[in-house]
Amino acid sequence: MVSVLLVSHSRLITDGLKQMIEEMTGRNDSIQIHSCGGSDDGGIGTDPTFILETIEESSNSDVIYLFGDLGSGLLSIETALDLIDDDPLRDKCHYIDAPLVEGSFIGSVQCLVDPSVEAVRREIRHYIDTLKS
Repeated sequence: MVSVLLVSHSRLITDGLKQMIEEMTGRNDSIQIHSCGGSDDGGIGTDPTFILETIEESSNSDVIYLFGDLGSGLLSIETALDLIDDDPLRDKCHYIDAPLVEGSFIGSVQCLVDPSVEAVRREIRHYIDTLKS
């Protein structure tokens, strides 16, 4: 199983993106999508503690992909990763540097075919390179 964590300053963004990905992947049991947007009080912001809790809840996954939106969201991902005490769990986590919507969508769809880190990164990189040309 693969877990995909969507991190944004807005819970509305990650909830909507989660819905879109689940609809496009057929709500496949091998992929768990998690909405980690917004602050702990429901406002705009990110919460490293919530991200960490979601990572820990995903510990049964073979791979955990993290996608973020803006600067402090990425810092929250880094902070959450730094707070993981369990080395094997940390090793499962992979931050993917890509646009949140496109990257998480392409990565999730790729997981249906080949969920390996190399395949997911390659497919997302191919998409980004196509945009640049």
